[in-house]
Amino acid sequence: DPVKIAVEGLERFKKENCDLIIIDTSGRHKQEAALFEEMRQVSEATRPDLVIFVMDSSIGQAAFDQAQAFKQSVAVGAVIITKMDGHAKGGGALSAVAATKSPVIFIGTGEHMDEFEVFDVKPFVSRLLGMGDWSGFMDKIHEVVPMDQQPELLQKLSEGNFTLRIMYEQFQNILKMGPIGQVFSMLPGFSAELMPKGQEKESQAKIKRYMTMMDSMTNEELDSSNPKLFNESRIMRIARGSGRQVREVMDMLEEYKRLAKIWSKMKGL
Repeated sequence: DPVKIAVEGLERFKKENCDLIIIDTSGRHKQEAALFEEMRQVSEATRPDLVIFVMDSSIGQAAFDQAQAFKQSVAVGAVIITKMDGHAKGGGALSAVAATKSPVIFIGTGEHMDEFEVFDVKPFVSRLLGMGDWSGFMDKIHEVVPMDQQPELLQKLSEGNFTLRIMYEQFQNILKMGPIGQVFSMLPGFSAELMPKGQEKESQAKIKRYMTMMDSMTNEELDSSNPKLFNESRIMRIARGSGRQVREVMDMLEEYKRLAKIWSKMKGL
């Protein structure tokens, strides 16, 4: 009997002077009336200070009906959104807030503790609108980029001048960052094209191929921010030196131009 277990557990932990007691009920669908009645009984018997609706973001716009069903059964006071590593699904979070009239307090972007974060409205909405989470990206730079490299990188960011050498250096840092998708999702255009969801291994391999091509470039080429520098003979030389096709070198240069456009938006940050 879930209600009996919840009440007995609550009494035990109160006696042990626990200052935070979490009663976690099993997941349920809005059509499962018996489970909702069970949840209502648990809530009535334990009288919690706060009822939190935990929502799987992958259900998308169905979140409104699901959240509303919860709100009708118990007094939902806050919302937690899980599986937010795919930010295109974030619209469901807004539906849950509208249905429960309760704030989102945490979001989960992965399976580990460091991927459970306090909900911050501005970066969330920015990512939802495709504008990127600039502050989150800056925090990640401070967290991952070695201290001695940070002043130079932040100077480059503020100037908004993006060279192939900077792209190479950031690819190196990105490969060290652990869950690569989490970092890319903070910037507009990165996750959707360079790092499609579910293709992390392929994307890492692509980045390594790009770096191999850049290893065949001269210092002049790496430090230039002018794509017009790369004429046909230079592209052919880079392809031969890296053992790649000319088309692949051209694809890499196109990627550079796209990322340079995004980088330029960080000017003055």
